[in-house]
Amino acid sequence: MEKPSLLPLLDARLPLTEEKVAEAARLAGVPLAQAWGVVRYYPRYRGLPQGRLLVDDPVARSRGFPGLLERADGTHPPLGLEALSPIYLRFTPEGRFLEWGGGWVSFREFRLPFALGRGRRLIPPEPILSLSQHRALGGFSWLRAWEAGQLTPERVLRAVEEAGLLGRGGAAFPTHVKMRAVAQGEPPKYLVANADESEPGNFKDRFLLEHHPFLVLEGALLSALAVGASRVYLYVREEFEAAILGLERAIGELGEAGLLPVPTEVFRSGGLYICGEETALLESMEGRRAEPRLKPPFPVERGLWGRPTLVQNVETLANLPLILREGPEAWRREEPKLFSLSGEVAEPGLYELPLGTPLGEALRRAGGEPSALKAALLGGAAGVFTRDFAFPLRYRERLPLGAGAVVAFGQEADLWEVLLGLAHFFQEESCGKCFPCPLGTAVQAEMVRRRERDKALLEDLARTLKGSLCGLGQSAYWAYQSLLEVEGAA
Repeated sequence: MEKPSLLPLLDARLPLTEEKVAEAARLAGVPLAQAWGVVRYYPRYRGLPQGRLLVDDPVARSRGFPGLLERADGTHPPLGLEALSPIYLRFTPEGRFLEWGGGWVSFREFRLPFALGRGRRLIPPEPILSLSQHRALGGFSWLRAWEAGQLTPERVLRAVEEAGLLGRGGAAFPTHVKMRAVAQGEPPKYLVANADESEPGNFKDRFLLEHHPFLVLEGALLSALAVGASRVYLYVREEFEAAILGLERAIGELGEAGLLPVPTEVFRSGGLYICGEETALLESMEGRRAEPRLKPPFPVERGLWGRPTLVQNVETLANLPLILREGPEAWRREEPKLFSLSGEVAEPGLYELPLGTPLGEALRRAGGEPSALKAALLGGAAGVFTRDFAFPLRYRERLPLGAGAVVAFGQEADLWEVLLGLAHFFQEESCGKCFPCPLGTAVQAEMVRRRERDKALLEDLARTLKGSLCGLGQSAYWAYQSLLEVEGAA
Protein backbone atom coordinates (compact mmCIF):
# COMPACT_ATOMS: atom_id res chain seq x y z
CA MET A 1 0.00 0.00 0.00
CA GLU A 2 1.00 3.62 -0.38
CA LYS A 3 0.66 3.85 3.41
CA PRO A 4 0.59 1.08 6.02
CA SER A 5 -3.07 0.25 6.50
CA LEU A 6 -4.50 -0.15 9.97
CA LEU A 7 -6.68 -3.24 9.37
CA PRO A 8 -3.85 -5.57 8.22
CA LEU A 9 -1.70 -4.31 11.08
CA LEU A 10 -4.43 -5.17 13.56
CA ASP A 11 -5.01 -8.56 11.89
CA ALA A 12 -1.34 -9.42 12.34
CA ARG A 13 -1.63 -8.76 16.08
CA LEU A 14 -4.72 -10.78 16.99
CA PRO A 15 -5.69 -11.31 19.77
CA LEU A 16 -5.45 -7.61 20.53
CA THR A 17 -4.17 -5.95 23.67
CA GLU A 18 -3.85 -2.25 24.51
CA GLU A 19 -0.16 -2.42 23.64
CA LYS A 20 -0.81 -4.10 20.28
CA VAL A 21 -3.48 -1.56 19.30
CA ALA A 22 -1.12 1.28 20.20
CA GLU A 23 1.66 -0.32 18.13
CA ALA A 24 -0.63 -0.76 15.10
CA ALA A 25 -1.78 2.88 15.39
CA ARG A 26 1.83 4.09 15.50
CA LEU A 27 2.86 2.03 12.46
CA ALA A 28 -0.22 3.17 10.50
CA GLY A 29 0.37 6.79 11.50
CA VAL A 30 -3.15 7.28 12.86
CA PRO A 31 -4.36 8.66 16.20
CA LEU A 32 -4.87 6.09 18.93
CA ALA A 33 -8.51 7.17 19.24
CA GLN A 34 -9.05 6.31 15.56
CA ALA A 35 -7.48 2.89 16.06
CA TRP A 36 -9.78 2.12 19.02
CA GLY A 37 -12.77 3.36 17.02
CA VAL A 38 -11.89 0.81 14.34
CA VAL A 39 -11.38 -1.99 16.89
CA ARG A 40 -14.82 -1.39 18.37
CA TYR A 41 -16.47 -1.12 14.96
CA TYR A 42 -15.43 -4.29 13.10
CA PRO A 43 -16.78 -7.64 14.38
CA ARG A 44 -13.51 -9.61 14.32
CA TYR A 45 -11.82 -7.09 16.62
CA ARG A 46 -14.60 -6.55 19.14
CA GLY A 47 -15.10 -10.30 19.62
CA LEU A 48 -16.96 -12.85 17.52
CA PRO A 49 -19.76 -14.96 19.06
CA GLN A 50 -18.74 -18.43 20.14
CA GLY A 51 -20.54 -21.77 19.92
CA ARG A 52 -22.90 -23.26 17.35
CA LEU A 53 -24.38 -20.56 15.11
CA LEU A 54 -27.22 -20.78 12.60
CA VAL A 55 -26.63 -18.88 9.36
CA ASP A 56 -29.59 -16.51 9.25
CA ASP A 57 -30.46 -16.26 5.56
CA PRO A 58 -33.77 -16.04 3.65
CA VAL A 59 -33.83 -19.79 2.96
CA ALA A 60 -33.40 -20.72 6.62
CA ARG A 61 -36.10 -18.18 7.53
CA SER A 62 -38.52 -20.00 5.24
CA ARG A 63 -37.80 -23.46 6.64
CA GLY A 64 -38.96 -23.46 10.23
CA PHE A 65 -36.56 -20.85 11.54
CA PRO A 66 -37.66 -20.96 15.23
CA GLY A 67 -37.03 -24.71 15.33
CA LEU A 68 -33.65 -24.37 13.62
CA LEU A 69 -32.67 -21.66 16.08
CA GLU A 70 -33.44 -23.91 19.07
CA ARG A 71 -30.45 -26.05 18.07
CA ALA A 72 -28.05 -23.08 17.98
CA ASP A 73 -26.34 -20.73 20.42
CA GLY A 74 -26.94 -17.74 18.16
CA THR A 75 -26.98 -16.61 14.56
CA HIS A 76 -24.52 -15.37 11.93
CA PRO A 77 -25.26 -13.09 8.94
CA PRO A 78 -25.57 -14.71 5.48
CA LEU A 79 -22.37 -16.17 4.03
CA GLY A 80 -23.32 -17.06 0.46
CA LEU A 81 -24.42 -20.51 1.58
CA GLU A 82 -28.08 -20.25 0.58
CA ALA A 83 -27.82 -23.15 -1.88
CA LEU A 84 -26.91 -25.36 1.11
CA SER A 85 -29.19 -23.76 3.72
CA PRO A 86 -29.91 -24.33 6.54
CA ILE A 87 -26.27 -24.33 7.65
CA TYR A 88 -24.68 -24.27 11.09
CA LEU A 89 -21.26 -22.87 11.98
CA ARG A 90 -19.07 -23.45 15.01
CA PHE A 91 -16.86 -20.65 16.29
CA THR A 92 -14.23 -21.70 18.83
CA PRO A 93 -10.92 -20.28 20.13
CA GLU A 94 -9.25 -22.70 17.69
CA GLY A 95 -10.99 -21.26 14.64
CA ARG A 96 -14.15 -21.03 12.56
CA PHE A 97 -15.81 -24.13 11.12
CA LEU A 98 -18.80 -25.07 9.00
CA GLU A 99 -20.94 -28.13 9.69
CA TRP A 100 -20.65 -30.19 6.53
CA GLY A 101 -20.66 -33.85 5.54
CA GLY A 102 -21.14 -35.09 9.07
CA GLY A 103 -18.20 -33.11 10.45
CA TRP A 104 -16.75 -29.65 10.89
CA VAL A 105 -14.76 -28.12 8.03
CA SER A 106 -12.48 -25.14 8.62
CA PHE A 107 -13.26 -21.88 6.83
CA ARG A 108 -9.72 -22.17 5.42
CA GLU A 109 -10.68 -25.37 3.60
CA PHE A 110 -14.36 -25.04 2.73
CA ARG A 111 -15.35 -24.14 -0.81
CA LEU A 112 -18.84 -24.14 -2.29
CA PRO A 113 -19.40 -27.49 -4.04
CA PHE A 114 -18.32 -27.11 -7.66
CA ALA A 115 -21.43 -29.04 -8.74
CA LEU A 116 -23.50 -25.95 -7.89
CA GLY A 117 -22.13 -24.19 -10.97
CA ARG A 118 -23.95 -24.51 -14.28
CA GLY A 119 -22.59 -22.59 -17.25
CA ARG A 120 -20.01 -22.65 -20.00
CA ARG A 121 -18.32 -19.25 -20.34
CA LEU A 122 -17.83 -17.72 -16.91
CA ILE A 123 -18.11 -21.10 -15.16
CA PRO A 124 -15.30 -23.51 -16.13
CA PRO A 125 -15.74 -27.23 -16.90
CA GLU A 126 -13.78 -28.07 -13.74
CA PRO A 127 -12.23 -26.07 -10.90
CA ILE A 128 -9.38 -24.05 -12.42
CA LEU A 129 -6.88 -23.70 -9.59
CA SER A 130 -3.59 -23.63 -11.51
CA LEU A 131 -2.15 -21.31 -14.12
CA SER A 132 -1.60 -24.17 -16.58
CA GLN A 133 -5.29 -25.09 -16.40
CA HIS A 134 -6.31 -21.49 -16.99
CA ARG A 135 -3.97 -21.01 -19.93
CA ALA A 136 -5.30 -24.25 -21.48
CA LEU A 137 -8.70 -22.49 -21.57
CA GLY A 138 -7.16 -19.52 -23.44
CA GLY A 139 -6.29 -17.48 -20.38
CA PHE A 140 -3.92 -14.52 -20.87
CA SER A 141 -3.98 -15.04 -24.64
CA TRP A 142 -4.14 -11.26 -25.06
CA LEU A 143 -0.90 -10.65 -23.16
CA ARG A 144 1.43 -11.26 -26.13
CA ALA A 145 -0.56 -8.78 -28.21
CA TRP A 146 -0.26 -6.28 -25.36
CA GLU A 147 3.50 -6.77 -25.06
CA ALA A 148 3.84 -6.35 -28.83
CA GLY A 149 1.88 -3.10 -28.76
CA GLN A 150 -0.96 -4.58 -30.80
CA LEU A 151 -3.43 -4.31 -27.92
CA THR A 152 -3.61 -0.81 -26.46
CA PRO A 153 -5.55 0.73 -23.56
CA GLU A 154 -7.84 2.46 -26.05
CA ARG A 155 -8.66 -0.82 -27.81
CA VAL A 156 -9.60 -2.41 -24.49
CA LEU A 157 -11.75 0.57 -23.48
CA ARG A 158 -13.45 0.59 -26.86
CA ALA A 159 -14.17 -3.14 -26.68
CA VAL A 160 -15.78 -2.76 -23.25
CA GLU A 161 -17.84 0.18 -24.51
CA GLU A 162 -18.98 -1.66 -27.65
CA ALA A 163 -19.97 -4.66 -25.54
CA GLY A 164 -22.11 -2.41 -23.35
CA LEU A 165 -20.97 -4.18 -20.18
CA LEU A 166 -22.84 -2.96 -17.10
CA GLY A 167 -21.47 -3.40 -13.60
CA ARG A 168 -22.50 -6.73 -12.05
CA GLY A 169 -22.41 -5.59 -8.43
CA GLY A 170 -25.98 -4.31 -8.41
CA ALA A 171 -25.79 -0.69 -9.57
CA ALA A 172 -25.47 -1.63 -13.28
CA PHE A 173 -23.34 1.44 -14.05
CA PRO A 174 -21.70 1.42 -17.52
CA THR A 175 -18.27 -0.12 -16.99
CA HIS A 176 -16.53 1.82 -19.73
CA VAL A 177 -17.57 5.17 -18.23
CA LYS A 178 -15.80 4.40 -14.95
CA MET A 179 -12.78 2.98 -16.78
CA ARG A 180 -12.39 6.02 -19.02
CA ALA A 181 -12.71 8.39 -16.07
CA VAL A 182 -9.85 6.66 -14.24
CA ALA A 183 -7.79 6.34 -17.44
CA GLN A 184 -7.94 10.14 -17.80
CA GLY A 185 -6.80 10.74 -14.22
CA GLU A 186 -3.30 11.54 -13.06
CA PRO A 187 -1.18 8.75 -11.56
CA PRO A 188 -0.82 7.09 -9.19
CA LYS A 189 -4.12 5.28 -9.75
CA TYR A 190 -5.56 2.11 -8.28
CA LEU A 191 -7.91 -0.73 -9.12
CA VAL A 192 -9.95 -2.42 -6.39
CA ALA A 193 -11.86 -5.64 -7.06
CA ASN A 194 -14.91 -5.53 -4.81
CA ALA A 195 -15.32 -9.09 -3.52
CA ASP A 196 -17.15 -8.17 -0.33
CA GLU A 197 -20.19 -10.21 -1.32
CA SER A 198 -22.59 -9.82 1.63
CA GLU A 199 -26.02 -9.51 -0.02
CA PRO A 200 -28.33 -12.28 1.25
CA GLY A 201 -28.98 -14.79 -1.54
CA ASN A 202 -25.83 -14.06 -3.55
CA PHE A 203 -22.93 -16.48 -3.94
CA LYS A 204 -21.72 -15.83 -7.51
CA ASP A 205 -18.56 -13.91 -6.58
CA ARG A 206 -17.68 -16.42 -3.88
CA PHE A 207 -17.99 -19.25 -6.42
CA LEU A 208 -15.78 -17.47 -8.96
CA LEU A 209 -13.11 -16.69 -6.39
CA GLU A 210 -13.08 -20.26 -5.08
CA HIS A 211 -13.16 -22.09 -8.41
CA HIS A 212 -11.90 -19.66 -11.09
CA PRO A 213 -9.45 -17.24 -9.39
CA PHE A 214 -7.22 -16.82 -12.44
CA LEU A 215 -10.13 -15.52 -14.53
CA VAL A 216 -10.85 -12.85 -11.92
CA LEU A 217 -7.16 -11.93 -11.69
CA GLU A 218 -6.87 -11.82 -15.49
CA GLY A 219 -9.79 -9.42 -15.70
CA ALA A 220 -8.39 -7.26 -12.92
CA LEU A 221 -4.93 -7.05 -14.49
CA LEU A 222 -6.34 -6.33 -17.94
CA SER A 223 -8.51 -3.56 -16.51
CA ALA A 224 -5.59 -2.17 -14.50
CA LEU A 225 -3.39 -1.96 -17.59
CA ALA A 226 -6.19 -0.31 -19.58
CA VAL A 227 -6.68 2.50 -17.02
CA GLY A 228 -3.03 2.85 -16.00
CA ALA A 229 -3.43 1.61 -12.42
CA SER A 230 -0.18 1.18 -10.52
CA ARG A 231 -1.55 -1.41 -8.08
CA VAL A 232 -4.42 -3.91 -7.84
CA TYR A 233 -6.20 -4.77 -4.61
CA LEU A 234 -8.66 -7.62 -4.21
CA TYR A 235 -10.96 -6.61 -1.35
CA VAL A 236 -12.33 -9.99 -0.26
CA ARG A 237 -14.92 -10.74 2.39
CA GLU A 238 -12.82 -11.89 5.33
CA GLU A 239 -14.91 -15.00 6.02
CA PHE A 240 -14.04 -16.37 2.55
CA GLU A 241 -10.78 -17.78 3.89
CA ALA A 242 -10.36 -20.55 1.31
CA ALA A 243 -10.90 -18.04 -1.48
CA ILE A 244 -8.31 -15.67 0.03
CA LEU A 245 -5.72 -18.44 0.30
CA GLY A 246 -6.45 -19.54 -3.26
CA LEU A 247 -6.07 -16.00 -4.59
CA GLU A 248 -2.78 -15.55 -2.77
CA ARG A 249 -1.47 -18.79 -4.28
CA ALA A 250 -2.65 -17.71 -7.74
CA ILE A 251 -0.95 -14.31 -7.40
CA GLY A 252 2.27 -16.06 -6.41
CA GLU A 253 2.05 -18.38 -9.41
CA LEU A 254 1.45 -15.47 -11.78
CA GLY A 255 4.44 -13.65 -10.31
CA GLU A 256 6.72 -16.66 -10.76
CA ALA A 257 5.58 -16.98 -14.38
CA GLY A 258 6.21 -13.31 -15.14
CA LEU A 259 2.50 -12.70 -15.74
CA LEU A 260 1.92 -10.09 -13.06
CA PRO A 261 2.43 -6.77 -14.88
CA VAL A 262 0.84 -4.79 -12.02
CA PRO A 263 1.59 -5.41 -8.31
CA THR A 264 -1.41 -7.22 -6.84
CA GLU A 265 -2.46 -8.12 -3.31
CA VAL A 266 -5.43 -9.36 -1.29
CA PHE A 267 -7.02 -7.09 1.33
CA ARG A 268 -9.27 -8.75 3.93
CA SER A 269 -12.53 -6.83 4.20
CA GLY A 270 -13.90 -5.27 7.34
CA GLY A 271 -16.56 -7.98 7.57
CA LEU A 272 -19.71 -5.85 7.36
CA TYR A 273 -22.44 -5.49 4.72
CA ILE A 274 -21.72 -1.76 4.38
CA CYS A 275 -18.18 -2.62 3.24
CA GLY A 276 -19.66 -3.53 -0.14
CA GLU A 277 -20.52 0.14 -0.74
CA GLU A 278 -17.54 1.37 -2.73
CA THR A 279 -16.70 4.45 -0.68
CA ALA A 280 -17.18 2.65 2.65
CA LEU A 281 -14.86 -0.03 1.26
CA LEU A 282 -12.21 2.62 0.57
CA GLU A 283 -12.63 4.09 4.05
CA SER A 284 -11.93 0.68 5.58
CA MET A 285 -8.85 0.22 3.38
CA GLU A 286 -7.56 3.55 4.65
CA GLY A 287 -7.93 2.34 8.23
CA ARG A 288 -11.20 3.92 9.29
CA ARG A 289 -14.74 2.84 10.07
CA ALA A 290 -16.56 1.67 6.93
CA GLU A 291 -18.86 4.65 6.51
CA PRO A 292 -19.97 5.92 3.09
CA ARG A 293 -18.48 9.16 1.82
CA LEU A 294 -20.41 12.09 0.47
CA LYS A 295 -20.36 12.13 -3.34
CA PRO A 296 -19.10 13.91 -5.36
CA PRO A 297 -16.17 13.53 -5.57
CA PHE A 298 -16.54 9.98 -6.83
CA PRO A 299 -13.86 7.28 -6.43
CA VAL A 300 -12.86 7.64 -10.09
CA GLU A 301 -11.77 11.18 -9.15
CA ARG A 302 -10.67 10.82 -5.54
CA GLY A 303 -10.67 7.28 -4.30
CA LEU A 304 -8.08 5.31 -2.35
CA TRP A 305 -5.65 7.69 -0.62
CA GLY A 306 -7.28 10.51 -2.59
CA ARG A 307 -6.17 9.11 -5.96
CA PRO A 308 -8.30 8.05 -8.98
CA THR A 309 -9.58 4.55 -8.22
CA LEU A 310 -11.56 2.04 -10.26
CA VAL A 311 -13.76 -0.13 -8.05
CA GLN A 312 -15.30 -3.05 -9.94
CA ASN A 313 -17.27 -6.14 -8.97
CA VAL A 314 -15.73 -9.60 -9.35
CA GLU A 315 -18.17 -10.76 -12.04
CA THR A 316 -17.68 -7.51 -13.97
CA LEU A 317 -13.92 -8.08 -14.12
CA ALA A 318 -14.35 -11.75 -15.06
CA ASN A 319 -16.22 -10.67 -18.21
CA LEU A 320 -13.37 -8.56 -19.62
CA PRO A 321 -11.22 -11.47 -20.89
CA LEU A 322 -14.36 -13.01 -22.45
CA ILE A 323 -15.13 -9.78 -24.31
CA LEU A 324 -11.61 -9.68 -25.75
CA ARG A 325 -11.59 -13.37 -26.72
CA GLU A 326 -15.10 -13.50 -28.20
CA GLY A 327 -15.32 -9.95 -29.53
CA PRO A 328 -17.86 -7.38 -28.26
CA GLU A 329 -20.56 -8.25 -30.78
CA ALA A 330 -20.42 -12.01 -30.16
CA TRP A 331 -20.29 -11.50 -26.38
CA ARG A 332 -23.29 -9.15 -26.52
CA ARG A 333 -25.34 -11.51 -28.70
CA GLU A 334 -25.85 -13.80 -25.69
CA GLU A 335 -24.72 -11.63 -22.81
CA PRO A 336 -23.90 -13.90 -19.85
CA LYS A 337 -25.12 -13.18 -16.33
CA LEU A 338 -24.64 -15.27 -13.19
CA PHE A 339 -27.74 -15.91 -11.08
CA SER A 340 -27.67 -17.36 -7.58
CA LEU A 341 -30.82 -19.53 -7.39
CA SER A 342 -31.86 -21.01 -4.05
CA GLY A 343 -34.86 -21.87 -1.93
CA GLU A 344 -37.68 -24.12 -3.14
CA VAL A 345 -36.03 -25.44 -6.27
CA ALA A 346 -34.80 -28.99 -6.84
CA GLU A 347 -31.28 -27.98 -7.89
CA PRO A 348 -30.18 -24.75 -6.19
CA GLY A 349 -26.96 -23.36 -7.57
CA LEU A 350 -25.19 -20.77 -9.67
CA TYR A 351 -26.68 -20.52 -13.17
CA GLU A 352 -25.11 -18.69 -16.08
CA LEU A 353 -28.04 -17.44 -18.18
CA PRO A 354 -28.44 -14.88 -20.96
CA LEU A 355 -29.62 -11.50 -19.72
CA GLY A 356 -33.33 -11.19 -20.39
CA THR A 357 -34.18 -14.78 -19.43
CA PRO A 358 -37.70 -14.79 -17.89
CA LEU A 359 -37.74 -15.36 -14.12
CA GLY A 360 -39.98 -18.42 -14.54
CA GLU A 361 -37.61 -20.02 -17.03
CA ALA A 362 -34.65 -19.41 -14.69
CA LEU A 363 -36.53 -21.12 -11.87
CA ARG A 364 -37.43 -24.07 -14.10
CA ARG A 365 -33.76 -24.48 -15.02
CA ALA A 366 -33.17 -25.06 -11.31
CA GLY A 367 -36.07 -27.50 -11.02
CA GLY A 368 -38.60 -25.07 -9.65
CA GLU A 369 -42.21 -24.77 -10.81
CA PRO A 370 -43.46 -21.16 -10.67
CA SER A 371 -47.11 -22.18 -10.35
CA ALA A 372 -46.27 -23.98 -7.09
CA LEU A 373 -44.49 -20.99 -5.56
CA LYS A 374 -45.87 -18.29 -3.30
CA ALA A 375 -43.27 -15.75 -4.50
CA ALA A 376 -39.62 -15.18 -5.29
CA LEU A 377 -37.24 -12.70 -3.70
CA LEU A 378 -35.36 -10.93 -6.47
CA GLY A 379 -32.15 -9.04 -5.72
CA GLY A 380 -31.54 -10.07 -2.10
CA ALA A 381 -32.24 -7.95 0.97
CA ALA A 382 -32.08 -4.83 -1.19
CA GLY A 383 -34.64 -6.40 -3.51
CA VAL A 384 -38.31 -7.23 -3.89
CA PHE A 385 -40.77 -10.09 -3.56
CA THR A 386 -42.58 -10.82 -6.80
CA ARG A 387 -44.98 -13.22 -8.48
CA ASP A 388 -44.28 -11.85 -11.94
CA PHE A 389 -42.59 -14.97 -13.27
CA ALA A 390 -42.67 -13.58 -16.80
CA PHE A 391 -40.38 -10.75 -15.70
CA PRO A 392 -37.23 -10.58 -17.90
CA LEU A 393 -34.08 -10.81 -15.80
CA ARG A 394 -32.17 -7.82 -17.10
CA TYR A 395 -31.12 -4.40 -15.89
CA ARG A 396 -33.12 -1.18 -15.99
CA GLU A 397 -36.46 -2.92 -15.85
CA ARG A 398 -39.44 -2.39 -13.53
CA LEU A 399 -37.96 -4.59 -10.79
CA PRO A 400 -34.41 -4.38 -9.44
CA LEU A 401 -32.16 -7.20 -10.60
CA GLY A 402 -29.40 -6.33 -8.12
CA ALA A 403 -26.45 -8.68 -8.31
CA GLY A 404 -28.61 -11.58 -9.48
CA ALA A 405 -29.91 -13.34 -6.35
CA VAL A 406 -33.19 -15.25 -6.73
CA VAL A 407 -34.72 -17.05 -3.73
CA ALA A 408 -37.90 -19.11 -4.34
CA PHE A 409 -40.52 -19.68 -1.64
CA GLY A 410 -43.13 -22.43 -1.59
CA GLN A 411 -46.76 -22.06 -0.58
CA GLU A 412 -46.02 -23.04 3.02
CA ALA A 413 -43.35 -20.37 3.52
CA ASP A 414 -44.08 -17.57 5.97
CA LEU A 415 -42.90 -14.55 3.99
CA TRP A 416 -43.30 -12.30 7.03
CA GLU A 417 -40.71 -14.42 8.83
CA VAL A 418 -38.40 -14.02 5.82
CA LEU A 419 -39.02 -10.26 5.82
CA LEU A 420 -38.29 -10.09 9.56
CA GLY A 421 -34.89 -11.63 8.90
CA LEU A 422 -34.19 -9.00 6.23
CA ALA A 423 -35.37 -6.21 8.53
CA HIS A 424 -33.09 -7.40 11.34
CA PHE A 425 -30.23 -7.69 8.84
CA PHE A 426 -30.61 -4.06 7.77
CA GLN A 427 -30.91 -2.87 11.35
CA GLU A 428 -27.76 -4.71 12.44
CA GLU A 429 -25.74 -3.73 9.38
CA SER A 430 -26.53 0.00 9.39
CA CYS A 431 -23.27 1.87 9.97
CA GLY A 432 -25.10 4.63 11.86
CA LYS A 433 -23.44 7.54 10.05
CA CYS A 434 -26.63 9.21 8.82
CA PHE A 435 -29.74 9.60 10.96
CA PRO A 436 -32.47 8.22 8.60
CA CYS A 437 -30.95 4.75 8.26
CA PRO A 438 -30.44 3.62 11.88
CA LEU A 439 -33.75 5.21 12.86
CA GLY A 440 -35.69 3.89 9.87
CA THR A 441 -34.32 0.34 9.98
CA ALA A 442 -35.09 0.06 13.72
CA VAL A 443 -38.65 1.26 13.19
CA GLN A 444 -39.02 -1.06 10.20
CA ALA A 445 -37.94 -4.09 12.24
CA GLU A 446 -40.61 -3.32 14.84
CA MET A 447 -43.28 -2.75 12.17
CA VAL A 448 -42.45 -6.08 10.53
CA ARG A 449 -42.44 -7.84 13.91
CA ARG A 450 -46.01 -6.54 14.41
CA ARG A 451 -46.84 -7.49 10.79
CA GLU A 452 -47.99 -3.95 10.23
CA ARG A 453 -49.95 -3.60 6.97
CA ASP A 454 -50.82 0.10 7.22
CA LYS A 455 -49.65 1.50 3.87
CA ALA A 456 -49.65 5.08 5.18
CA LEU A 457 -47.15 4.10 7.89
CA LEU A 458 -45.02 2.33 5.32
CA GLU A 459 -45.03 5.46 3.14
CA ASP A 460 -43.79 7.49 6.12
CA LEU A 461 -41.07 4.92 6.69
CA ALA A 462 -40.08 5.01 3.01
CA ARG A 463 -39.78 8.80 3.06
CA THR A 464 -37.47 8.57 6.06
CA LEU A 465 -35.25 5.87 4.56
CA LYS A 466 -34.99 7.67 1.21
CA GLY A 467 -33.04 10.37 3.03
CA SER A 468 -30.23 7.92 3.85
CA LEU A 469 -26.71 8.62 2.63
CA CYS A 470 -26.23 5.36 0.75
CA GLY A 471 -28.11 2.50 -0.87
CA LEU A 472 -28.32 0.41 2.31
CA GLY A 473 -30.90 2.71 3.84
CA GLN A 474 -32.43 3.89 0.57
CA SER A 475 -33.41 0.35 -0.44
CA ALA A 476 -34.17 -1.09 3.01
CA TYR A 477 -37.97 -0.80 2.62
CA TRP A 478 -38.27 -2.27 -0.88
CA ALA A 479 -38.88 -5.85 0.27
CA TYR A 480 -41.47 -4.68 2.82
CA GLN A 481 -43.35 -2.63 0.25
CA SER A 482 -43.27 -5.43 -2.30
CA LEU A 483 -44.57 -8.01 0.18
CA LEU A 484 -47.69 -5.92 0.76
CA GLU A 485 -48.13 -5.72 -3.02
CA VAL A 486 -47.77 -9.51 -3.37
CA GLU A 487 -50.31 -10.06 -0.58
CA GLY A 488 -52.71 -7.61 -2.21
CA ALA A 489 -52.46 -9.39 -5.55
CA ALA A 490 -52.97 -12.85 -4.04
